[in-house]
Amino acid sequence: MKFSARAFLHRVRLFPLSWLRLSLSSRLLFVAFSYVLGIAGLWFLFPPTHDGSTMFLPIASACWLFRYRGLLASLVLNGIAFQLAYILLLRGLLPDSAFVLGGMIGFVASLGIGLVVCWLRTAVDAAEAAEHERLQAEFRERQARLAYEQQLQVNALKDQFLLNVNHELRTPLTSLSGYLDLLAAYHERMDLARRTQMLREAQASLRDLLALVERVLDATRVVDDIPVAKLEVVHVQSLFHEVLQALPADDRAAYQIHLQVSEQCMVRADPLFLRQVLHNLLGNIFKYVPSETEICIAVTQDDPASPVHFSVQDEGPGILADELSSLFDKFVRLKRDLAGSTRGTGLGLYLCKQYIEAMGGRIWVESPAYNDRGSRFCFTLPAVLPE
Repeated sequence: MKFSARAFLHRVRLFPLSWLRLSLSSRLLFVAFSYVLGIAGLWFLFPPTHDGSTMFLPIASACWLFRYRGLLASLVLNGIAFQLAYILLLRGLLPDSAFVLGGMIGFVASLGIGLVVCWLRTAVDAAEAAEHERLQAEFRERQARLAYEQQLQVNALKDQFLLNVNHELRTPLTSLSGYLDLLAAYHERMDLARRTQMLREAQASLRDLLALVERVLDATRVVDDIPVAKLEVVHVQSLFHEVLQALPADDRAAYQIHLQVSEQCMVRADPLFLRQVLHNLLGNIFKYVPSETEICIAVTQDDPASPVHFSVQDEGPGILADELSSLFDKFVRLKRDLAGSTRGTGLGLYLCKQYIEAMGGRIWVESPAYNDRGSRFCFTLPAVLPE
């Protein structure tokens, strides 16, 4: 390990600060140990040198750890320790007058050192309090900034949702309003068959409108309360055949669907969730991808212990790179789809993400994907380990 003088000096500067984080019992033990060192120095060094400065060590440590309470206690303890040392060891080494003078000088010096250390400790506490307040202010500012950004995201989602609903409601409302206006203006001049036909068209538009409102309300409720996945062993090939057979015959006939999945492939998943994910992904292809194109569905696994990889590849127009990151968010639709006549709530892919993650997998999209054409939606699910 390369030696760094700057790092070493930084650690030396921080070492006294680490003492302040000790518990009360640890601090008392530290002061007691400093008294042991101070008295030992007094015992061994005073006879040859007549120097009792080792007793400054316990007073400095006591003042650093306990501030002014430590100063008062250490002055008393230092006096007691020095008197005992004089009675037991140092009597006769110096004249009594010299010893008394040395004791007074030592007391004044100890008091001065203690006051300086206490002042340093007070300054350190003030600096730490100021730093703590600064960090708290930064934390509050960061929290406020995050809250503001989240509010912006909520507002953006709300605007996107209102835009989607406005786009979805406009078509049936326009049709319903047009038919009713025609009936009101030309009712007397229309024959019975024509009036009946226009009433049926108006009723169909009304049903579409009611269905859209119900779909939006149902989707909003599902977003607020995603159910817990009920995991079980699922035979992937059988489930895919069930999903494909349940698709409208016209949709199946309009595309060339290629399914590549091993008969032995098994996953641990919620069958209802997995069916819903496949229905949503295939439904988006039927809505947005031109007919007479290929849909490639592949299920692969690198090894028996790795997750099972699902992919649904289409030959549609692809997705712009700047829209990929938000594709699985709530109420998000592609800009090109908003300009078209295809309806949608912008919740299908969001629900797919919730379902996949509830089953312990992950989902993503690659586009403009394979061979610079179309999009490929991929997701993984936990595999069933062979016995």
